[in-house]
Amino acid sequence: MEVLERQVLDSTPCGVLAVDREARILFINRSLAKAFGLDPPEWIGRPAADLTAIIQSRFECPENFALCSGLDPDDRRALSAFLEFRQRNGEQVLHVREDTRPLRSSNGAIRGRIYVYTDMAREKEIDRMKSEFIAIASHELRTPMTSIKGSVDLILSGYAGDISTDTQELLEIAQKNCDRLIRLINDILDLAKIEAGQVRLNLERLDLTEAVQRSIQGVQALADQNEIELVLERPAELPLVEVDKDRIEQVVTNLLSNAIKFSPPRGQVRVALEVVDGWVQCCVQDQGSGIAEDQLQRVFGKFQQLGNSARKGGTGLGLAISQALINEHRGRIWVESKLNQGTKFVFRLPACADIPSPS
Repeated sequence: MEVLERQVLDSTPCGVLAVDREARILFINRSLAKAFGLDPPEWIGRPAADLTAIIQSRFECPENFALCSGLDPDDRRALSAFLEFRQRNGEQVLHVREDTRPLRSSNGAIRGRIYVYTDMAREKEIDRMKSEFIAIASHELRTPMTSIKGSVDLILSGYAGDISTDTQELLEIAQKNCDRLIRLINDILDLAKIEAGQVRLNLERLDLTEAVQRSIQGVQALADQNEIELVLERPAELPLVEVDKDRIEQVVTNLLSNAIKFSPPRGQVRVALEVVDGWVQCCVQDQGSGIAEDQLQRVFGKFQQLGNSARKGGTGLGLAISQALINEHRGRIWVESKLNQGTKFVFRLPACADIPSPS
């Protein structure tokens, strides 16, 4: 590497790491070395696995930590992910964006991969402040909206005397939109509390089937209205999970409601429970039109309504809330979909060891 190139990379505040096709370290800049107390010259030629071992000894690493996953040397994808590293036996939490792409020689041949790590602490703090502002604003909106809705409900119930048909129609429109605004405000407050770490989980050990069955009962009327069949599949024995029952039901209900809304009439929504590598997995699959590949990464974003979803109603916050709640349970949630082949939402929760639920 040229002296100037090395000086430029050593001067950047971002951590930079380059590995060859055998995952041996080609270069490590000063910022990354300083973060872990390393001497860069001593690391040249060493396996990247040695570096990840040091990181894993100090932090609880997220599953989407690309350096730790051992990407195929011929993988040509450029990947980016936001990572949260929790210090073992400590309170420090690092928020980092990891960007990785193929490292190419001057003739374009793939020589290895380069990883760049950007400290996102400031961005995280700004996001926290934004969430706090939204929470305060939403709270101030909730009281007058509840008062307006209560007044409209009383008039429609005849409390103020008889009203004309035209007046009733207008009030019913106002009532419907009050309900929609209150749902939006509640969802915003819910998400803001989760992101601010103000949600306390009331953990208990239970069979995930119980939460799923209650969620199915809760959306059965919506399914019947849309002529959708709800099917539950589970193994004879399922390990218990330690969860907040109400919050997990909220997640499953969100996923089921979406699946019902985007399924064709006389379609089927299937919920499958299974055990996968020490996790209890729940899969909610519909028979809808699917999601385009270039939109999948937006699914869990706030206020995201993809395709024709805006016409289906909702606040655009349900999936963001679901992802935040699963993360609070130290689980994982993702989506799989192809156009015209339906959509599958999957989440996993850590299984309680050696405690199967009754069959």
